[in-house]
Amino acid sequence: MPHAVPGERELGESELVLVDWGAAAGLYKSDLTRVLVTGRISPKFKRLYEIVLEAQTRAIAAIRPGVAAQDVDQVARRVIDEAGHGRRFGHGLGHGIGLDVHEAPRLAAESTAVLKPGMVVTVEPGIYLPGWGGIRIEDDVLVTRDGHEVLTHVGKQLSEVIVP
Repeated sequence: MPHAVPGERELGESELVLVDWGAAAGLYKSDLTRVLVTGRISPKFKRLYEIVLEAQTRAIAAIRPGVAAQDVDQVARRVIDEAGHGRRFGHGLGHGIGLDVHEAPRLAAESTAVLKPGMVVTVEPGIYLPGWGGIRIEDDVLVTRDGHEVLTHVGKQLSEVIVP
């Protein structure tokens, strides 16, 4: 599930921790997601993480003025689908962000929006496996006059965090 329900489990009992957070500066919002592994990184996790990261990297590269939002969604969806997990990416690729955390335009298959300079969108592909967990990587991206600029700068490299 893309959004879990908080519970009583303590950090360290679970292999995966998906952290979705943001900040506010003046009137403007941000939105960012990373997934943490609280133990050894399994080959399965590494393989799925690399798929999601590739989907996000390619989608961000597709962002520029005049591109249809649904086309950016399709770039990421194709990577995940070709890896055999298309059914496990059940939400749109992203959304606009600004005065609200969720606003237009939507980066989704059914979106009719066209990207314009000055828009800020999230790019957040994910794969969610029932009974196992989920991986989502989210960054905020500004559409510039000639392309895009990634506004969030939190690392995406895999590393193991051993919790006592």
